[in-house]
Amino acid sequence: MMPITGRKHVRKLLAALLLFPLLAACSSLGGERSPETAAIDPPPAELEQEMVNAAADPAMAPLASDTDGLTVYLQDSNGFVAPMTLRLSADESDKTMEEQALSWMTSGTTVADQLPTGFKPILPKDASVRSVQKDDKTATVTIDFGKSFPNLPANQERKAVEALVWTMTELPGVHQVKFTVDGKALRELPASKLPIDEVMSRAMGINVEQASGLKPSRSMAVTLYFAARSTDGEGYFVPVTRLIDRQPDKNRAALEELIKGPLNSNILKPVVASNITVDKLAVSSDLLSVSLKDASWEPEMLVPAETVQAMVLTLTEVSGDSKIKLAINGSESFTDTNETTYAEPISRPIAINAVEQ
Repeated sequence: MMPITGRKHVRKLLAALLLFPLLAACSSLGGERSPETAAIDPPPAELEQEMVNAAADPAMAPLASDTDGLTVYLQDSNGFVAPMTLRLSADESDKTMEEQALSWMTSGTTVADQLPTGFKPILPKDASVRSVQKDDKTATVTIDFGKSFPNLPANQERKAVEALVWTMTELPGVHQVKFTVDGKALRELPASKLPIDEVMSRAMGINVEQASGLKPSRSMAVTLYFAARSTDGEGYFVPVTRLIDRQPDKNRAALEELIKGPLNSNILKPVVASNITVDKLAVSSDLLSVSLKDASWEPEMLVPAETVQAMVLTLTEVSGDSKIKLAINGSESFTDTNETTYAEPISRPIAINAVEQ
């Protein structure tokens, strides 16, 4: 495959099919709504450290991969860490997938210079990586830095760790990441002094935010996918880990938080109508069945494609189930705005926010 060249656009994918850019939001499964402006609150220091130190969680592991693409986490123009599926470069075919991922994530490399406007690598040009090794038995990738962790401002260090952990755990057979410096375990980030665990997983969260009135001792985390727009006006998804009050049904809690929409809706946009309610959820093997209710929806109406995608991304991330079966007002077959009909369970996308030439 030829390297990506020329002008590129960020696109969304569901089951590897390109879909249209996101709408700003929707007031029902067929309408629109206006977002409400709200400020984002960073998590308390003790919760941030707890998220960084969280143990490996197999349910958070990725569920699909694509031999023609590589999903890496970059920083967008709003400061969020977001996934982007990029075409593999023929110029780097001699490198492992892990090494190629680091190339995309490091400023100044040939491939990083091909990123779309508004997205940038998380690692500085002078980042020194001695090696990146995968241990198939423990499903662990170890990134060994030379001399020190990359020189970054304190408020960028956690973003870098998030991007590295989430990128590596997108790769098949990788569930956790270790960071070392000259072969010795990195236990504290140099600028922020934030302690990190020896083994990191997606349980650390990404773009962490907290719900209002949260009690730290009774919190849990759910990762939600909201919409954003690039500086070129293209739609893409941003994962946000929201800390909320602990609840018995994590899947229902995640879906209800997705319906509530983003806390900072001046930047991120809701993808599910606020009048949608969750009726029933059932888990069977690797399938999560979800029944939704919308008083304004009729079977002949189209469902926004971004709503389906966001639900599938969110629910497969939180539950660990590889497929989602959606029903609306009891109807198990419906068509989205991209004219895709859903009568069967929906798999987690192979690629997210794919870049096309």
